[in-house]
Amino acid sequence: MSGMITGHLLDAVTGETLSKPQISLIRHGIREEDFTQADELGRFSFHSLPAGRYSLGFHDARYAPLYREVLLEEGETVENLQISLTPGAFIKGRILDEEGVPPRYCHFTLIRAGNRGERSGYISDSGDHKVDEDGCFCSPPLSPGSYSLRFVGILQKPLSAPPQPARPDIQQRIFDFLYPNAQDIKDAGTFDVQAGQIKADLELRVPRPIWLTVRGKVTGELPEDIANISVHFTRDVGMLDDFGSLGVKVDSSRNFEAPVQTGRYRVFVWEMAPPLQNGYTRMTKELASSIELTVGTCDVEGFEVQV
Repeated sequence: MSGMITGHLLDAVTGETLSKPQISLIRHGIREEDFTQADELGRFSFHSLPAGRYSLGFHDARYAPLYREVLLEEGETVENLQISLTPGAFIKGRILDEEGVPPRYCHFTLIRAGNRGERSGYISDSGDHKVDEDGCFCSPPLSPGSYSLRFVGILQKPLSAPPQPARPDIQQRIFDFLYPNAQDIKDAGTFDVQAGQIKADLELRVPRPIWLTVRGKVTGELPEDIANISVHFTRDVGMLDDFGSLGVKVDSSRNFEAPVQTGRYRVFVWEMAPPLQNGYTRMTKELASSIELTVGTCDVEGFEVQV
């Protein structure tokens, strides 16, 4: 026998019936996703469901997203779920460089306290979001809480800059920081928002990127062919989620040179698959993992990575 899930959508503040949110249903272990929308009375339903554990998702441009787990037994009907959506809060503003010019490219991430499985800590709230060409940004609808902001992008090329090779010039214009300019999420600025609150007209500045260099060597036992050996640097800012990484190839003498910013890193040595025609590659073997490195205000020389 097949089962069914039905429910009713309400505004958590006013009690008003909601008919516009999109509702998704995912059965655990199955990639396919079903969608529906509530009727004018706020009612929704999913029919002909096999037994299993399901995740319901509720999304609307005006409300904070909500997720609900449902366990459905064989032939069971879960009826009249009362789902109350909280009016979303928004963080809006504009990000500019020190000269008041918007970045050439930029995206931002909202960071909050949360869980990943059984672990508690700081996590990305909703992935990456693009900043407009004029530097303006707006968060998706947020649940009440405290949020920090991470910005990553490339500054515009200064009009008065002397001619330089393309790659070094771009590297010096790449920025990646926790607002206002923190190296650890616990030191980052926070924005506290309540249900339905709009925190607008923020004007944020990109701190001037300062890039340093780590020069080192991989020692120990490596494959005979080291053409596809890379050293990867992952920033550690105290989050459960990865904060991005940068990889550089090892040369024929096992040496490497990597651009980094001030902060803590975890260093890995990976053997990579030969790149495809589109340039993409993947790790085939981890040779060394989670070696700690702290970069101060100077280049790091003679950094040895033992495999």
